[in-house]
Amino acid sequence: MITATQAQQYLDQALGVSVPAFVVDAAVTKVAEVEPALVLAGYSAADRTLIEAMAVSIIASAGAPRRIASQGAPSGASRSFKNFDASLTALRRSLASLDTKGITAALVGADPETNSLFMVVC
Repeated sequence: MITATQAQQYLDQALGVSVPAFVVDAAVTKVAEVEPALVLAGYSAADRTLIEAMAVSIIASAGAPRRIASQGAPSGASRSFKNFDASLTALRRSLASLDTKGITAALVGADPETNSLFMVVC
């Protein structure tokens, strides 16, 4: 199982997402519950690591966190952020292609960016 430190590293470095540590800890705990099912499903250690990292990221990022768009430094310190973009949708697709047995599907839920139509006909 990935650790909260590894999950935070993935969020920061791969996705550029700023998420509080307590949210990452809770997401890691949630995903740890399905690890035995991932093992039983026959996923390799590498696939389990990727699946867990992606699932934790989607759960932790559910509130559409800010993403770091750019940073400055040598003390004209500046940081700019951008709000939600389609990267979580792409991450969900990547997770679905790795987790072909759908073990994490209930944890991460449906993609809110997909269009759906609800009609009531009387």
